[in-house]
Amino acid sequence: MIRLLIADDEKIIRETICTIIDWKSLNIEVVGVCKNGLEAYDAILDEYPDIVLTDIRMPKLSGLELIQKITQNHDNIQFIILSGYNEFSYAKEAMRYGIKHYITKPCNESEIMEAVKDAIKEHYKKLSVRNLETGMNTGNSRLLKNLMYDMLLQLLSSDQELEELPAIYETHLDFHHTAYQVCFLYFLEEHLVTSCIEQIQNLLKTNEIPCSFTYIYVKNTLTFFFVAAQKNYDRFDELMENLEFQELTIPYLYQRESYSCLLSLLDKLSRKVKRYEIIYLYSGSQPVTICNYDSLFQQVLYLADSLMKETSEVLHKELLEELKNLLSTVKNLELLRSLINSLLLKAIQTSSAYKATDITEFMLFIGTITSNTEICSFIFEKLDTIYPTPMLGTGKYKPFIQEILNYTKEHISDPELTLKWIVENHLFMNVDYVSRQFVLQTGIKFSTYLNSIRIKKAKHLLINCDSEKIYYVAEQVGCGNNPQYFSHLFKKYTKMTPKEYIQKMKHLNPETQVL
Repeated sequence: MIRLLIADDEKIIRETICTIIDWKSLNIEVVGVCKNGLEAYDAILDEYPDIVLTDIRMPKLSGLELIQKITQNHDNIQFIILSGYNEFSYAKEAMRYGIKHYITKPCNESEIMEAVKDAIKEHYKKLSVRNLETGMNTGNSRLLKNLMYDMLLQLLSSDQELEELPAIYETHLDFHHTAYQVCFLYFLEEHLVTSCIEQIQNLLKTNEIPCSFTYIYVKNTLTFFFVAAQKNYDRFDELMENLEFQELTIPYLYQRESYSCLLSLLDKLSRKVKRYEIIYLYSGSQPVTICNYDSLFQQVLYLADSLMKETSEVLHKELLEELKNLLSTVKNLELLRSLINSLLLKAIQTSSAYKATDITEFMLFIGTITSNTEICSFIFEKLDTIYPTPMLGTGKYKPFIQEILNYTKEHISDPELTLKWIVENHLFMNVDYVSRQFVLQTGIKFSTYLNSIRIKKAKHLLINCDSEKIYYVAEQVGCGNNPQYFSHLFKKYTKMTPKEYIQKMKHLNPETQVL
């Protein structure tokens, strides 16, 4: 986190600034609150803050004197001057020490936050330049190289959350303000990776571009990235598109992308890379192999869940294709079987196309196949049925939800009609899953839908019915031989009893249609 120190001789001001602003939202830790310049000077030496927010006039040591003393040996600290004296002379004096932020009292929270955000950017800008100078001019880049490698290894080989990494590595790496370039080489065969990295490193040095510290290789794709220290990369792109290889089976494809910060880069990159079974992380010529099994299972089950919920035909097709592509990249036979079995076990609860016995037979059959290609060919056909394309037309509901709606309308006179019965005896699916999906897709519970259908049908029947035959209507809408229950239900939804409704309709035009 960024370390901030506050110095002001007015107690209410320094304490208000400390407490009223949500510093954690800016990834800032307040390491000191000081009442005079001398106390602030000692605190800076003890707490090594990145940013100092200081009043310009304080006892024992003024803000300007504090800045003068500190900047002699600590030019990496960002100062923000806070003063009640709106005089240009103070600002002019502060500029001599490179101070860019001068806030006049009274000020508000947003002014302070904006100044601090600018100071954070300047801090990371200086940090990046200093790291680049250290790495390129003195050869002391080993630390940064190791940190970047360790960070990627931690991110790609464990359950470490991306959001937790800045707290660990931000003393040397800027995650929020430094821009990066990411390069991809597609269709690069594995035996060419080492020679390719050597060529890239030479090109980076020749073009005075900060060298990439780590290379990632997955499924014929090599990825690397570096700090965006230049405005134009046309010449570099041209060189990258003309790398020389021996025994190149098919032409490689080069692509470069820009990212505003390291955090967004890592988010996109990790999601791309973690789709694959095996990840190779290169620091030198020899890679570290990461078996990405946990992430594969998570990705497969996530896609399965998404397919069950998706109602758009286009998006559904894209998700299904992504799932098939993911399974086709798995080289390990046992891993592929395990991934597919996890899909099939989930399908026992969610699929309306196959019974549990069918899916069990699929798993037994897959256990006898010894070819990855044959397994994929078999399961891809089944996936098309397990996750069918959403119904054309309205495309509003998943097929099994539409089946429930249709079945309910057709069997509305059955007093024993429940969602549980339909699911277990007609769809052969998991009740809890279907119940959640019904609410998710229709926006109402099944009981509400069932009663609305009963009341709608009852209205139509009551138009041509007299009060003596209400028991008949009750039976036709699934209330059995309990007209009293039907009356209560009808009044709950219409605010009228069946008899009152009949009387009301008699006074209307006979051609009036019930909605």
